[in-house]
Amino acid sequence: MTALAEPDARTAPAMSGAASAYLDAVRAIAANVVVVSHVLLVYVGGSSMGAAAFAVALFFLLSGFLITQSMLNWQSRPQPRLGGFLADRVARILTPYVPALLLVVAANAFFISSKWGEPGVNSGALAFLGNLLMLQDHSAFQLLAILHVDVPWRIRPYNAAEPFWTVSIEMWIYVATGLFFFCVLGHERIRRRVLWPLVALSVPVVVWNAAAGGGKSLTLIWLLGAVAGWAIAGLSASGGRRTAWLAIWLVALGAAGLGGRIAKVGFDAYELQTAALIAMLVFGVLIGLARVPSVPPLLERGCRFLASYSYSLYLIHNTVLIAAFEATQDMPRWLSIPLGVLLSHAVAIALYWAFERHHRRVAQWLRPRFARAIAPPVAATGRAATAPLFRSAPH
Repeated sequence: MTALAEPDARTAPAMSGAASAYLDAVRAIAANVVVVSHVLLVYVGGSSMGAAAFAVALFFLLSGFLITQSMLNWQSRPQPRLGGFLADRVARILTPYVPALLLVVAANAFFISSKWGEPGVNSGALAFLGNLLMLQDHSAFQLLAILHVDVPWRIRPYNAAEPFWTVSIEMWIYVATGLFFFCVLGHERIRRRVLWPLVALSVPVVVWNAAAGGGKSLTLIWLLGAVAGWAIAGLSASGGRRTAWLAIWLVALGAAGLGGRIAKVGFDAYELQTAALIAMLVFGVLIGLARVPSVPPLLERGCRFLASYSYSLYLIHNTVLIAAFEATQDMPRWLSIPLGVLLSHAVAIALYWAFERHHRRVAQWLRPRFARAIAPPVAATGRAATAPLFRSAPH
């Protein structure tokens, strides 16, 4: 038997045209900052980790914000909800990711001869399977390394596809937060044979990346975005009064604090205090644009286009840059670098048009299958045969 959400459940509001264009612009800028940082790394041999960290922090802030909005919208639907939510997330992540992984394997077979990344397994069948299952740089491998346990099957992102390390973190954050939101808070029931493997795979990643990992505190940065998503939904539900002043205060305080932080200790976007100040700036501007209905059509279309394939660009650009770098060794840098960047965008656009833009169709196909696999069978009494994670206290 299904149950409707509570009548006063908070839902995510529709965004204004200006706010939507702004988020698209932030996504596009973040993706291209990563491209520039990897151009410097591949072609120049310089370190640009500060710029790359800033872009990744932006991605995780936006991810937390948008996924929380998605969970709030799913909350207004009849149960079961977890299967549909996870189907949407899996489709969004994997629809371009799997073809991108196949392209990376092909590029390594035919175009790339150099080795990239950290020590570990990053090529061959085991690396392919591990990346396909989102086990690259899993917290279990990192914990074993700290314990000085050397395993020959430590899986890394596939060679020349180093950006994959953040994709697996995001996937397991989605799983863990979905379990918490729908099963712990929403008392939704789930098959135990599905529950415990998901908990075992996702929770260690969430805990590890709250304190360590390549991004130091990516889980906490994601949660900053989630809190912003929840707060902005509540702000809109209350009528959004005085949002202009709130936006001004957030942006002013965030800018002043970030400037002082950089002057004192330098810039590290993975550091939680710095990320919180960045979040104040990013979401302060978003709140300020909430009542701006639109932007010029050309600007809106440009932001939407650049953002549309930003995830595909993030996935494939590094592999294309390395392949282009190896193929253009004899070219002058002023020619080989623009060529590599243009090829990265061209391949990303092709990946988007061939695969990524179809993620909603994939999600529609997955939803009933995930629902059947995750939701427990219903007994003759009409009650699910499996208990929820936590029972409500008796009244």
